[in-house]
Amino acid sequence: MILTPNHTTGNRRPNQAGLLGDTPQPIRLMLFALLIFTPLARGAIQGWAITVIHLITWAALTLFFLQLIQNPKWMTTPLDMPLALLVVLTACSMAFSVHRPTSIRAFVLMMNYVAVFYLVRHTVSSRTRLLQLVHLIIGIAVFLSVFGLIKKFGANPFVWWDYPDIGQGNLASTYGNRNHLAGYLEMTIPLVLGLFLVGPKPGKTAFLVYLLALLLTTLVLTLSRGGWVGTISGLIFMSAALLGNRFFLYKRYLGTLVGGLLFLSLVVFSSTSVVDRILTLTENAPDISMDGRVTAWKGCLDMIETYPLLGTGPGTFGLAFTRFQPAGFNIRYDYAHNDYLQAVCDVGLFLIPVAGWILTALFRRGFSKLKNPSRLVRGTTLGALSGIVAILVHSFVDFNLQIPANALLFTVLAAIVVSPPPEKDRGANQ
Repeated sequence: MILTPNHTTGNRRPNQAGLLGDTPQPIRLMLFALLIFTPLARGAIQGWAITVIHLITWAALTLFFLQLIQNPKWMTTPLDMPLALLVVLTACSMAFSVHRPTSIRAFVLMMNYVAVFYLVRHTVSSRTRLLQLVHLIIGIAVFLSVFGLIKKFGANPFVWWDYPDIGQGNLASTYGNRNHLAGYLEMTIPLVLGLFLVGPKPGKTAFLVYLLALLLTTLVLTLSRGGWVGTISGLIFMSAALLGNRFFLYKRYLGTLVGGLLFLSLVVFSSTSVVDRILTLTENAPDISMDGRVTAWKGCLDMIETYPLLGTGPGTFGLAFTRFQPAGFNIRYDYAHNDYLQAVCDVGLFLIPVAGWILTALFRRGFSKLKNPSRLVRGTTLGALSGIVAILVHSFVDFNLQIPANALLFTVLAAIVVSPPPEKDRGANQ
């Protein structure tokens, strides 16, 4: 739906730079720069990288508002109301924070994500723009995979991506944590599969198969158990959605494809390093094993009981949890290793219905778009939805959504899902 103060007649020019339906080139380039920069800057977890995020986002937002003044049009989304409520709730939590400076920084970063959501929403209004965005995300994932494999085998030519603190041989690529590289890949792999539904030519199909094999191999070799489970969950969701979709005409081939992927997974998972990783689910590093995390989560519940309504303030988990961390741990828990528990600890129990509203509106919109006759709309929407499912499952045992690069990609996928079907490019044949 497009709300306009005046209704005009005449021929519409959807590719005119002044219309909100097609954002000017500088805004798109800034968004692309943001998507490229954040995973390359160790996930953008450091203060200087977050400052760069602020500068790029607010520069793009300034241009957007200047455009809005010239052409006062606004495109609504199903997430407008729950996102507004989330902003209000987070602001109230910030006002009563146990450490307000930290909460202010976290609140500003969250507002960056909201801004990016709406900027992307107004960017993917044409088929070309949507495909450019999807191809860019996949291209970044491919670079991360190739560089990660090169780095794993000791051939890193870039000293600034040398992280001696994470151990030699860990496949983390430009990230500082292999689980966060896995988080990025598990959100991207379904996008590659979604492009198969678009109906590429035979040569492009072979290329997509190669990219898919590369990303899956890298994901497995990250040895991230949460990444494996998240990816499998996303693929199961995608398969179920395809089986229930009347436009998907190759249901009998889906079983063969899934069976082939499972067989390939068994072959890869049979490698010694992968088996060892599975067997150490509750062994070694007791502070961050599954048993250790469950023990820490009990401290999170105590923290929620103490600050039930508005939490301790956005971004303050690492500071406030020191009072509630169970005895016997040799490390300090800066993150809960559960994005849901940490979010409630930070913002309070009121966050649960707001988050539920956001996810319900998001998936309702996504399932509605899966009924669209356009293969491009169905493929990109299902790929984005499946990537969201993957990271939501992984977030039960990790903190991927606390990493700006991954939170930003999650935001972009959500914007792709809620955006209306893109317009056909001028001169394109349907």
